[in-house]
Amino acid sequence: MTIDFDEVLPYIGEWGKYQKLVFWCICIPVCIPCAFHSFLQVFLNAIPPHWCQVSELKVGGYEDAAILNLSIPIVETAFGEKTFSQCLMYDVDYESLLSQNVTWTPNTSWPTTACVNGWAYDHSTYETTVVTDWDLVCGQDWAGMMTYTVFSFGNLCGNFIFGFIQDWIGRKRAFFICLTVEIVFGIATAFAPGLISYTVFRFLVGLTIPQIFVIPLVIALELVGPSKRGFTTLMQCLAFSLGLLLLAGVAYLIRDWQHLALATSIPFIAFYAYWWFLPESARWLLATNKVDAAEALIQTMARVNGKQIQPNLLQNLIKEKELLVNGSSDAMEDTTRTYTVLDLFRTPRLRRNTLLVSFIWMVNVTVYVGLSIYIPTLGESSHFNFFIASAVEIPAYPILFLVIDRWGRRWPLCISMILGGAACIATALVPGGQLRPTLILSFLGKFGSSMSFILMYLCSGEIFPTVLRGIGMGFSELCGSIGAIGTPFIVYLGFEHRVLPAVIMGAITMTAGLLAMALPETLNKKLPETIEEAEEFGKDQPFFLFNVRRLDQCC
Repeated sequence: MTIDFDEVLPYIGEWGKYQKLVFWCICIPVCIPCAFHSFLQVFLNAIPPHWCQVSELKVGGYEDAAILNLSIPIVETAFGEKTFSQCLMYDVDYESLLSQNVTWTPNTSWPTTACVNGWAYDHSTYETTVVTDWDLVCGQDWAGMMTYTVFSFGNLCGNFIFGFIQDWIGRKRAFFICLTVEIVFGIATAFAPGLISYTVFRFLVGLTIPQIFVIPLVIALELVGPSKRGFTTLMQCLAFSLGLLLLAGVAYLIRDWQHLALATSIPFIAFYAYWWFLPESARWLLATNKVDAAEALIQTMARVNGKQIQPNLLQNLIKEKELLVNGSSDAMEDTTRTYTVLDLFRTPRLRRNTLLVSFIWMVNVTVYVGLSIYIPTLGESSHFNFFIASAVEIPAYPILFLVIDRWGRRWPLCISMILGGAACIATALVPGGQLRPTLILSFLGKFGSSMSFILMYLCSGEIFPTVLRGIGMGFSELCGSIGAIGTPFIVYLGFEHRVLPAVIMGAITMTAGLLAMALPETLNKKLPETIEEAEEFGKDQPFFLFNVRRLDQCC
């Protein structure tokens, strides 16, 4: 028999010096690798302005501006904008024109053809990208988006692999295996000789996302008391958002994709120093009956926190619990039963809540990832756009601090998704597809998506019963990974119809926001422990319940 770590926390402190040191000095910094590699491909796969290479004019000494004017037809976009074609050139005999040694201008009636000698690229924003090195444009532009999909498929596989590893060998060793995979294949990315090897390396890096964020989060949550779990979750999500801002700055300073891949991988070798400081999860040690190791950790925590405890505190607490249980067959049966994902669907109300949470989670991942990829493609300043799209996440945190313990979870979730979705859909109403209003509305959509994403981390864990909480959260994250796999191709639609991706993401977000009202409110409610309690949880709540906590009400 073992005990719950929450029973030990009153003796050692639920938010003492030890937990603060581990959280602020270790768990927060290790969010940065996840932020970097989650969206590094926004810059590695960036598509700069390009046009057909006309080697005859290049050899003739013409500058790029002159080559554009003389050889590239002007086309009109869906929004009435006139620009040089990126995939067509005039099909004429340039050598003959040059041999005439006269000034000439293009004739718009000349026939056109696809690029026959490759492409020339504007290097003012990017020195090189994967796209410029391997000509992934025009008929090959789908390949860049395909690498996003393969990366997302790696996320899906990694949730299974590292979820199993951390339960098998512990959180600490799982984290350092995850870190090693990310660093090794992050560095290997820079030396990929071609698209296939690049895609394989990104898949292998994708295995670590989001587990390199989740494992430290789990360690933090399993070290602190219940009253600090919401705070630690929000702080780690905030650290992730700050990591995205840092990524924008690093990518702005390093414009070569190979150097950028190295710069976002090699520095994290320093995190191996955490091996001597990062503790194993005490809850995992207790769950796997490693009582002596758990005892040693608890004694260390108590000493650092300035608490005096018994030398054999765990053994004494276990003996007391055994006396209370007194061999009850019912109690033994309850603690030894094995639950599976099928238990999420055996009863009607829990099945409904599981489907709702999973769908909303999938929509949140699809829209959050989609807007993070889509916004940098709007306009010419992809670095600035990505920076602002990341910065709009920051105000979500103080707002949530103010409202989640007063208004609950359900209404803020619904409002953030509906407002964010409405902003995305409104991009279709911008006259002539003007760029600035489209960007502003997309930023508002990203803000709403960020807020709802954070809320889903908080409320979904409270809806599932204790006996199925880990399984329920894992299944929801699985659905989110499935949504991320298809996201790049939603963004790809924007190559032909600029606002179509935003409209699609806005529509599914508003749908999910309305469905969120069918979830049970968890504020000031005793959370379900068993499947039976989960069936009764929220039955008495009206559909449009607005649960406000009084300021003088205890937490």
